[in-house]
Amino acid sequence: MSPLSEGRNIVPLRCGSRTLWSIGWIGLAFAIFGENAALAQSLCEQGTPANEGELVQPLICSRDPAATTAPVERCRVVLLSGDQKRVQVNLTAVTAKIQVGGYTVKTENYNGCYMPPVVEVAPGDLVAAELTNNLDPRLPSDPHAGHDANVNPTNLHYFHGGIVTPKNARRDNDPNDEAASLGNGDNVFVYRKRNTTPFMFEVPVPMMLDARVLEGKSGDIPYPQGLNWYHSHLHGYSSDQVMGGLSGLLSVGDAKANVVACTKSTTDPDECVHDDDATKKLKERTDVRYALLRDISLKEISALPESGAADATATWAPEDKHFTKSEEPCKVWPTENSAGDPDVKKRKGYCQRDSTKAWLFTLNGQRYPKVTVEGGRNLLLRLGNLSANVTYWLELVNEANEIDRLDLTLLAIDGVVPVAPASAEENKLPVKAKPVPDLVLLPASRAEIYVRNDCRRDEETTYILRTRRVVAGNGAASNDVWPEIRLARIVLKKSSVECVDLIALNASTTRQLAAIQGELVERVANKPPGCVEDIDPAKSEHRKVEFHKPGMASGDIETEWGILTKIMHPPADEPGPFAYARFAPDPTKTVGVDPGDGDFQPAGFEEYDLGDGKVAWSDPNKRRVCVFLNTDDPDHKNSHQQLWVLDNQTAHLHNFHIHQMKFRLATATELAGTYKIKINTDQEPASSCENVANCDVPDYKFYEKAPSSELVRWHDTIPMPPFKKVYVIMSFDAQEQVGRFVFHCHILKHEDTGLMAPIEVWTPSPAVAQQ
Repeated sequence: MSPLSEGRNIVPLRCGSRTLWSIGWIGLAFAIFGENAALAQSLCEQGTPANEGELVQPLICSRDPAATTAPVERCRVVLLSGDQKRVQVNLTAVTAKIQVGGYTVKTENYNGCYMPPVVEVAPGDLVAAELTNNLDPRLPSDPHAGHDANVNPTNLHYFHGGIVTPKNARRDNDPNDEAASLGNGDNVFVYRKRNTTPFMFEVPVPMMLDARVLEGKSGDIPYPQGLNWYHSHLHGYSSDQVMGGLSGLLSVGDAKANVVACTKSTTDPDECVHDDDATKKLKERTDVRYALLRDISLKEISALPESGAADATATWAPEDKHFTKSEEPCKVWPTENSAGDPDVKKRKGYCQRDSTKAWLFTLNGQRYPKVTVEGGRNLLLRLGNLSANVTYWLELVNEANEIDRLDLTLLAIDGVVPVAPASAEENKLPVKAKPVPDLVLLPASRAEIYVRNDCRRDEETTYILRTRRVVAGNGAASNDVWPEIRLARIVLKKSSVECVDLIALNASTTRQLAAIQGELVERVANKPPGCVEDIDPAKSEHRKVEFHKPGMASGDIETEWGILTKIMHPPADEPGPFAYARFAPDPTKTVGVDPGDGDFQPAGFEEYDLGDGKVAWSDPNKRRVCVFLNTDDPDHKNSHQQLWVLDNQTAHLHNFHIHQMKFRLATATELAGTYKIKINTDQEPASSCENVANCDVPDYKFYEKAPSSELVRWHDTIPMPPFKKVYVIMSFDAQEQVGRFVFHCHILKHEDTGLMAPIEVWTPSPAVAQQ
């Protein structure tokens, strides 16, 4: 069996009335998995899935035929050259009935399934998606973002988390290019109306990546192996479409690539030594489970969640995007005539505001499933928050004694191993994985969590995966307050073996820069119209991105949220560091709405949206953020290690995300030295209740207090707590980053109403577009 499928115990899904196995696989599956294959109940077929049964796995569209469970009409794999493959998934956006959490509900989803295929590719592959829009028209009363209700458009972010090309960069022979929507890479400006011809996305996954993007030494590194995802990304529509099911996971590399063992050092208890044989054996006793956190709000439910009704129906309520303090608290209704019960122990994958509504919190569309880990085996839980708006603050607590918690061992976060790239010449010792007591996953975040059961366990133990109560704001009545929900049970069977090896982190190794094979493309010679000047590192400048809730109209455009972007510089001719209040913006480099008096106002994405899928890329009066990737400068001084200060000037929690990028928290040392910023109490933790059981505000980090070390956690999304600043370092170094994309809040109800801004990375030199 291939490494991609090894140790999965796959339970297939069904769509319609037909089991979705690849040809020739069903007999092998039943022979290997026995009774598990009999659990092939689908979240796509008629009938109710076993909510509290074993966690059902999504369909897989893999480069490896032995791992593929999606049908051939939805998954096509072609060998290109050598070991490079083209992996294509066909996604038809439809308005159709699905099965989710025990209910039959009509939503907007892919292929009539709540769980589209997980796409598995390798570095060097071409990952493709054919997108067809067969959605029903919306009600005339619900057109969304000013669009004709009959149009009901959609698009695709393919793929989120990837440092891959959008294929929409400006070309010298078309300096007034408005056709960013024509690029078929990871291009969110594609705009597909109902009943138009299918659109084919083709995204090359680099075999190697410029190491400077992840702050490795000069050269390149293997493309990070980890968990990404894909989803609808149309401004004004994304929250509803993602909640309905227009999203799925995308995995790069062997599913067990980040499972690495090391042995204890005989000289230093804090160090361990590589052990290839131990790693091989550790992977052999590791079972992989995909776990997609998905939630959906329902109304007009025909039966209460705990009734067990086989024919329960409900109506999707995408307009119910909030969970605020001003509403009724989260309860459950045991019977129709009972009062709501607030007992948190009864919230098994759902809660209710009244007996006619239910909000489901599911793993793979199941309410409160279980994952069984046999003795001597381990679990790799590949977890993604595919929610449109919900914050999940996760922990594992003992079912018998909820004071006892099982720490979470993180092997990767947001698709990258949390460790700095190592030089091949240094022969560095591996870095031990360090468990964390809990994990905050805002929408779009992913994590690979390793749970060991290959050490001695004298009795079976069950842990509950739950999300703690989270106040997503400063406590005002309008802030979301996401309730504590029990999501799943992790059952660890008795184990009689003794474990001796440790879990290590799979650090990338920097290699000598290899020549990139591809087509030479002439880019623009001069700064594109509308671009503000980039950061000047000689002046210790940085970029500040302010999130606002202006509550105002920008011309004729109504926007609930807005973004104001400034280039900031410290006082001249003083050594510093300085209090942040002493930094001043350069008005010639400010991005926002200019009313004419120089007093810029926050801009919602509506300022750039020209309608019908067009964006104002060539209007010199529509300022936007631009990054100059100067390929003539070997050090990329202006675009490498840019400091972005994410300034949340609202009372709400936000979640910053930028496409084609990974970033890290800045350290206090470099803030004071390189950027001359004096950290004060304004940047201290937002919560003072660390490790207190009833705390409902996580301790968010705004910067790293210690100097940068081997343990570097990379992100493509990061929380922005109310009225706080978050300091991040990001590097624009790779040719894959050249093009036009966006940064935004990934709480999608915020993005849909303004919190998104365009960005253009440009280079005047001939660039190589990887094929």
